[in-house]
Amino acid sequence: MTEAKGKTKSKNGTGILQKYGLLIITILVCIIFSALRPTFHGMGNIINIVSSTVVLCIAGLGLSLVMITGEIDFACGAELAAGGCIVAVLAKNGVNYFAAVLVALAVCAVIGTINGILHTRVGIPGFIATMGVSFVVDGINKMITGSTRVFSSTWGDIFVAIGQKRIGGVIPISVIILIVVAILILVYTEGMTNGRKLYAVGANSDACKYVGIDARKEKMKAFIISAILCGLGGIINSSQLNAATPYMGDTTLVSLLTMLMLGATFYRSGVFNVPGTIVGALLVNIINNGMVLMGAKTWQQYVVQGAIMLFAVTVITIMNIRAKRGN
Repeated sequence: MTEAKGKTKSKNGTGILQKYGLLIITILVCIIFSALRPTFHGMGNIINIVSSTVVLCIAGLGLSLVMITGEIDFACGAELAAGGCIVAVLAKNGVNYFAAVLVALAVCAVIGTINGILHTRVGIPGFIATMGVSFVVDGINKMITGSTRVFSSTWGDIFVAIGQKRIGGVIPISVIILIVVAILILVYTEGMTNGRKLYAVGANSDACKYVGIDARKEKMKAFIISAILCGLGGIINSSQLNAATPYMGDTTLVSLLTMLMLGATFYRSGVFNVPGTIVGALLVNIINNGMVLMGAKTWQQYVVQGAIMLFAVTVITIMNIRAKRGN
């Protein structure tokens, strides 16, 4: 009896560590950087870390929906750049900022729709379809910007508001936007039947038709939402930079995959999820921020980010193997 209780406690302890290990690691990394560089835990630096997390985290929340269905959106970087470039170009030409934002998001929705149609209707594998679309969108981004940085001194403070302004001088507006988006996606995926269908599609899309789930429809929605949120991330990024460039999404995919792979080790082990994406994004940005404070070179940051991604993928693979053996 005592031995059985001991095994149960051990199993529970392992389960908790497995479920919340990423959060524990994030806290430990913060403690280490704080010990090495006292300026790390300063309020100003904490706000900087959170602010720098916003763009990729919003885009990551969108991409996570596609990943949950078992697909991938290689066009996420181009979509992010499109959001920022379209708003910048339109605003520079005198278009109302809010109208420019709506146009940019609408264009991104169209891009997502094209991704979905090519995959779910035409039958092209998702990664090939989105890769092809990414080249087209990237070319259009360079065409409308002349392959240069877009900036104007006449578009006013409204352009930088969502990226640089702070409520009460403390909380960035961009962080508020992230919180709202995160809550909406969390409610959608965890609290709504339509959202939970995404997990069913990812688990076994062929079996979905037998329980009344249209896998093609769910994937289509995921691609559209992903593109819109990537575009929103690009709009916020252009606001933070007070400019836009067609190259602003070049490293987006690698960063997002690192975040999502890390996130899949948290909360819902082996499955992409909203809480995990947020914690994964924070960890990546905390490490990047800490390494900058430590004086690390750019190549060193890439090496660390690559190592983190490999570690996350290895952990997920091991979890999935153990889960199959347990079944």
